[in-house]
Amino acid sequence: MRTSVVNNVKDGNEDKTLEEAFLLLKKGDMRGFDTIYQLTKKRIFITIYVIFHDDMIAEDLMQETYVSLLEKIDRIHSSVKILPFLIEMAKNLSFNHLKKMKRESEYHASLEDESYHLDLPSDGGGILLKRIEETLNDKEFMVFTLKVLGDYSFKEISKMKGIPTGTLTWLYQEARKKLEKKFGGDYDVR
Repeated sequence: MRTSVVNNVKDGNEDKTLEEAFLLLKKGDMRGFDTIYQLTKKRIFITIYVIFHDDMIAEDLMQETYVSLLEKIDRIHSSVKILPFLIEMAKNLSFNHLKKMKRESEYHASLEDESYHLDLPSDGGGILLKRIEETLNDKEFMVFTLKVLGDYSFKEISKMKGIPTGTLTWLYQEARKKLEKKFGGDYDVR
C-alpha cells in the first residue's frame, strides 16, 4: 500500500510538507503528487468556483490544473512555492476558459444572425442546390444544408451526427467561404 506524507501533516507543517511533496514529485515519485493534490484540492477548487459558480466547470478546470502541473513539472524551478503556483495556474486556466466561452458565445450569436443565412430561390432551387453540393465536400454540404435548409441549430446537428459543435461551426464557415467565392454575394463571414 502506498503511503503519503499527507498523513503526517500537523498544523503549521503544511507548507513544509508541500515543499517535500513537490521535491518528491520533481524526482518522479507520484506520492508527492498525491500529497500535493490532497493538501491543495479544496483551495484550487474554491479558486475556480469563485470565478464560475459552477461545480462541473470548477471540477474540470481543477483537474486540468493538476494535469498541467504534471506536464510542466520538469520546467518548474525547485524553489517554487507550490500552492501559490497552483492557485495562479488555476486562475490563468479559468480566465482563459472564460475568454474562450465568450468568443464561442459571440461566434455562435453571429452565426445565428438571420442576415447570415443563404436564401435559396423557390424556383430553380434544385439547380442551385446541386451546384452547392458540387462546390462543397460531403461534410460541409451536410452541415450547410442542415443549418440553412433544415434550420437546425449547431447543438441539434451535433446531437444528430455526433460531431462536436466547434467542428460543425468550422465546417459551416468553410462552406460559406467557398460558396461566397464561387457564387459571389455579400455575406458577413466572421
